[in-house]
Amino acid sequence: MKRKAKKQVLRKKKEFRYHNIEIVNENGSITKIRHPSYVFLEKGNIYIYISITHSDSVKNAIVIKLKKNPNPQDKRESYRIVEIKEDTKDKFSKRLKKWVMDCEDDKDIREEYKKR
Repeated sequence: MKRKAKKQVLRKKKEFRYHNIEIVNENGSITKIRHPSYVFLEKGNIYIYISITHSDSVKNAIVIKLKKNPNPQDKRESYRIVEIKEDTKDKFSKRLKKWVMDCEDDKDIREEYKKR
């Protein structure tokens, strides 16, 4: 008798974490960059997230202005990159406490994910 495969459950999250990105330079050395990301779903060992930035234009990406900056200590305007990404938990480092996503922005992100 065949066993049914366990369906991975999506858990709702609302947290900011640094995403550790490794970039290989022209000379072959590896540079690690920490970039703030908004993790809004968790599926097993995978985080589903979007990247947050201060730049209003990012190469090869569409950005949308956030209604409110998630970092309470920063008064600059912030933007989110429209592309929704997935990566394993080990690529993320510490959680950014006191960062909060605006309710309307969170709703837009989740609707965009459902359409995808």
